[in-house]
Amino acid sequence: MTGKLNGRVALVSGSGRGIGREIALKLASEEARLVVNDLDAGPANETAEAVRAMGAEAVVCAGSVTEDGFAERFIKTGVDSFGGLDIIVNNAGYTWDSVVQKMSDEQWQAIIDVHLTAPFKILRAAQPVISAKAKEEAAAGQEVFRKVVNISSIAGTGGNAGQINYSAAKAGILGSGFIART
Repeated sequence: MTGKLNGRVALVSGSGRGIGREIALKLASEEARLVVNDLDAGPANETAEAVRAMGAEAVVCAGSVTEDGFAERFIKTGVDSFGGLDIIVNNAGYTWDSVVQKMSDEQWQAIIDVHLTAPFKILRAAQPVISAKAKEEAAAGQEVFRKVVNISSIAGTGGNAGQINYSAAKAGILGSGFIART
C-alpha cells in the first residue's frame, strides 16, 4: 500500500524542531519526499534522519529563511533533488516580545521578515517552477494539485499582549489567503 503523498515533493521551513518537525514527519508517513529546513543544520539533519528511518526520502536545506537568496536556494534544493515541488509549508518562525513602547525597530522587522516576508519570497521563487510544470502537465492532459500552507496564529486575529510584531505578521498571513492556524 502506498501513502497518499507517494512521490510528492514537500518543502517545510522550520522543520528541524517543534510543529515543523511534526509536519515533516506526518508528510513522510504518507511517503512524501521532504526538503527539511532549520536555521541550524543539526536539528534539520536530525529530522531528515527521522524521515529516512520511516522509509521516506529527505534532503536538508539549512539556513535562515530571511537570508538573501534563501528562497531561491530552498526551491532549487527541491527541484534539483526531487525534480519539482508539490507542497510548500511556510512554518519557520519565533517570537521576540516586548510592549510597543519598548519594542525596537530591529525586533519589529525581524519578526515581520521571518513570518511574513520570507513566506512571500519563497512563494515568489516557487511560482515559475510551478507555472512551468503546470503548463507541461496541462499539455499532457494531466491534472496535478499542489498545496501551500502558511502557518498563522490566533494572535493574527485578535493580537496578543507584547506581540504587536508577531500579531501583525500573522495577520498578514491571514490576509494572504493561504493559512493553517495554530
